[in-house]
Amino acid sequence: MEDHDLRRKIALKQLKQAKIASAEEEETDIVQELPSRARHSVEFQETLLNERDGQPADVLGWEQFFEHNERYSLSERNFEFNTYFTLPKSCAGASIPIFVFHHGAGSSGLTFANLSKQLVEKLEGKCGVFSFDARGHAQTRPIDLKKEVTYELEAFIYDFVTLVDLFYKRHLEQLAVQKLSFIFVGHSLGASICTFAYARQTAAIKEHTLGVCMLDIVEEAAIQALQKVHSFLASTPNVFNNYREAVDWHVQRGLSSCRESAQVAIPALFAAAKSQKIVRITNLNDFRPYWHTWFQHLSHSFVALPTNKLLLLAGNDNLDKELIIGQMQGKYQLVVFQDSGHFIQEDVPRKTAITLIDFWKRNDSRSAVIKTNWGKN
Repeated sequence: MEDHDLRRKIALKQLKQAKIASAEEEETDIVQELPSRARHSVEFQETLLNERDGQPADVLGWEQFFEHNERYSLSERNFEFNTYFTLPKSCAGASIPIFVFHHGAGSSGLTFANLSKQLVEKLEGKCGVFSFDARGHAQTRPIDLKKEVTYELEAFIYDFVTLVDLFYKRHLEQLAVQKLSFIFVGHSLGASICTFAYARQTAAIKEHTLGVCMLDIVEEAAIQALQKVHSFLASTPNVFNNYREAVDWHVQRGLSSCRESAQVAIPALFAAAKSQKIVRITNLNDFRPYWHTWFQHLSHSFVALPTNKLLLLAGNDNLDKELIIGQMQGKYQLVVFQDSGHFIQEDVPRKTAITLIDFWKRNDSRSAVIKTNWGKN
């Protein structure tokens, strides 16, 4: 939904005062040591294989949101990637969107589970969705534990480009469709990866790319936030007694405001330990040496992308200079959800799905008139 008054308000506010408002929530939880992803023992790796054994009834499995769970072993990348996807149905002769997702740091491919389900339902199966666990996250694991692992932006980009190309060749290339359109959707760090990966995509993927969507990321704010990650880590527990407790903790603190999304997204972040408790899989401290590579020049690069662009922000109206100018020049579409937290795809999956569908329709057929009524989430 484009609101000219809102856009004007944002631009005027930002031109008048270029500041990022941030509030740090103080927690008193005891922090417990995270397992280093680069130093996972064989024993800990084995526990990941059975991390959902005995899960409580309020934990939802991936199969309730995606049709397929496939592993891609890429020896040249030294990782076996865990992917989730649903292929389009009844697509003969149709124009079909393929929504390709990339999660942010510390998250997993299942952060897009509820959103993916909403997209498939609203488009009656005439679309595809693809999500995966990035290196160092959830069920994606190193092949050779002795090899050094890097988390710089370039590594994430090449992983992404390789996986998208493989997914296309294995499952989409032979589809008899009138038009196949990729929409790349990235959240936080994932948005940066989707943006910078655009130029690296293969010719076949570029030919079918309709646009790039960034979820709740602004370069200036992201770089400032990285300076305060230690405060967030210090107030976030890494060990819980069970999955239900982990889900409750995140929901009660507003880190995930939609329980159905939390029930599938939060358990994916933890693995069962020998102590019968669950421990967070990803140690964000492992990424600290690479943080400076993640967001530099993101706003300029996003605005300059030679494709359709959508920036979806949550609960704030802070843009940096590059985004303000780009927005005033009509270089991209801006949507702000005031009722969402940082994890837009989890908090308001229905509204996010409708917005992405509108984005596809608007740019798939320029003559189409899009009318949106989100209603309740």
